Amino acid sequence: MPRVIDIKVHFGELQAALLNQLFDLPARAQQLDISMSATTLERLGPKELNAVKAAEGSAFAEAERERLKTRYIELDLELRAALEVRLDEISEELSPKNASFRDFAAAAEASGETLIVAMDLALSAGDKDAALLSFAAGMQRDLEEVVSHGLTLRDDWAGLYGELTEGANALALDPGDRFETLAPPALSKNDILAGPQNNIDFYASLR
Repeated sequence: MPRVIDIKVHFGELQAALLNQLFDLPARAQQLDISMSATTLERLGPKELNAVKAAEGSAFAEAERERLKTRYIELDLELRAALEVRLDEISEELSPKNASFRDFAAAAEASGETLIVAMDLALSAGDKDAALLSFAAGMQRDLEEVVSHGLTLRDDWAGLYGELTEGANALALDPGDRFETLAPPALSKNDILAGPQNNIDFYASLR
């Protein structure tokens, strides 16, 4: 299974590509091809044509932004599913395999200092599983001194613990809120009217 960072990079690149399309929306909305009959075209002056263009461009930009937001959130849900699988794997790796119920009960009652001593003794004896029991108890009970001690002793625990923290932080973010934070604001008719206009080219596209 890929690491948390690899999962985030993969989906982050896909989502970044969607966000990049949003920054092209003003130009695409302003250059939108609007088909009109010759009769309608003759009855509209430059001001009216620009108003039509702005209305059509605004509707197009709104629909396109909503489409990209929907896909962004879909990717975020896929990201979350992949992260949850990875976090379950990490939790399994950081769980002792041979501990009994009595062992877990004792670890749940032991002080932080006792867990640290037990961890050191177990590692000195080459019993990684017993040491992992103390480390896992420290994580479950939020005993910072126990967790920090374990991280200094085992690089593999440190790497897995870092993934747990990074994955949990990623899952805490709301995808819709994240999209609105990163994406440019929706375009209004005034935004499109304020953009560069070339009436000659616009009239030519209508004909």
